[in-house]
Amino acid sequence: MNNRTLGLCIIAIFVASCSSSPSRPLLQEGLAQPSTRGAVVSPIRALHSLAEQGNIEAQFNLGLLYDQGRGLPKDKTAALRWYRRAAVQGDMFAQNALGDNYWEGTGVPKDDREAARWWRLAADKGFVPAQHSLGKILAGGGQGVSADRPQAYMWLMLSAAQGDEEAGRQGDLLSKQLKQAEMTNAKSGSLPEPA
Repeated sequence: MNNRTLGLCIIAIFVASCSSSPSRPLLQEGLAQPSTRGAVVSPIRALHSLAEQGNIEAQFNLGLLYDQGRGLPKDKTAALRWYRRAAVQGDMFAQNALGDNYWEGTGVPKDDREAARWWRLAADKGFVPAQHSLGKILAGGGQGVSADRPQAYMWLMLSAAQGDEEAGRQGDLLSKQLKQAEMTNAKSGSLPEPA
């Protein structure tokens, strides 16, 4: 089982435990694990320990729990701290989450350039939601982000090719605004890097 799956399993088990009877001991539910010293370790504590040790998936998942207030108090600052730790290590889920937060201005000042930067990192890894978001912001531009319709079209079409129907519709609309040479370059991926 890979680390991301393990982290998601821990979260799923924890979330399921939140709705169960609080009077049942955690060990009966299979939610807690005995540590090497015999003490019981909660899934959140185990996740936090993995995150502190630098486990990228645990960092992202801990950020998600803080972001959603599931099993932990909702804390956008803590969520962003864990997302950033995972994103800096290359986690595309965390990179996309940071992009979303900068775009929306939630927990951080709204910053379209920073949003585009994080989305670009995740989009380069093939992360469909980031490709779509990057395509949208490049289509119209934003604060500090210049519009680049050929780049936008390329990202939207990459997202659409992986099943994102809305990105396909947006790409089709955008294609009507492009010159033939821009379309050809966008389809071949031979576009200059955005400034």
